[in-house]
Amino acid sequence: MSRIVLGNSGSTLALQQTRTVLAELTEEWPDLNIIQHTIRGATSAEDVLTALTASKLNIAVLAADTLPLTLPEDVTVAAISKRLEPRNAIISKGIKQLNDLADQSHVGVRDERDKAFLLTRYPNLIVHVLTEDFEAHFNRISSDELAALVLPAAALIRSGHRQHIEGLLEADIFIPCMGQGALALVVRGDDDLAFETAYTLQHRPSFDRVQAERSFAAALSTHSALGEHTYAVGALATVSSEGDMTLFGAVTDPSEHVTIQAEISGEARESVTLGKELAQDVLGQLASLS
Repeated sequence: MSRIVLGNSGSTLALQQTRTVLAELTEEWPDLNIIQHTIRGATSAEDVLTALTASKLNIAVLAADTLPLTLPEDVTVAAISKRLEPRNAIISKGIKQLNDLADQSHVGVRDERDKAFLLTRYPNLIVHVLTEDFEAHFNRISSDELAALVLPAAALIRSGHRQHIEGLLEADIFIPCMGQGALALVVRGDDDLAFETAYTLQHRPSFDRVQAERSFAAALSTHSALGEHTYAVGALATVSSEGDMTLFGAVTDPSEHVTIQAEISGEARESVTLGKELAQDVLGQLASLS
């Protein structure tokens, strides 16, 4: 019996994500020996991809919003499984929107990108980047140490904490990270069996959406017009049942408290092109500010 090894890091959320994919692939491929492997000591997607290129895994199961914009040579995304809720959620004692937080409220977020977007729009808040799994911070809400947590809704759903969600934040209020809510199945380019196995879970609308968002961010990341400023980037694409895509993107300069937003529409099959064109729109707006 052929064997496929899939895995991720050892965090609680990563393990749950991998278990979900393992169950789905096992159902699709009952004659394959599919096993789960945890990359001990891995703290980032880059660590997991290193294990993949070293043939410790056949399929890396990674949250799409953690994927580096440039993948290692001869590594490819074989599939994006059906995306869950891409927006961010607020966890609090009954507060459903950020506008309802009092001045100087303490808010927890998962990373520096989220901190930049939150402070640019709400400079009156005190924002903390969480340094542990988010579950460790729920009691900080009940003890009033934090007024709110702002976290990816999909992460809460996958880890069984949907009940903590007080409200969802629309993209024009708090834009998600590229690929948020989706799982990427990444394989080596020469591993045909792994590609075929992973591709079973390909959800084309989700793939197109993630591809457009990553194309937008990639086009921004390599452009000299950004100069020495450190911009935080976010994007969210939607696809209609007719195959029409709307891509919304934003960048923020936390040092200047400036956010630029733009939107573009077109056919989902042109997702990469749409991402690049939206980036040019944003770059033009940034240039007009300088």
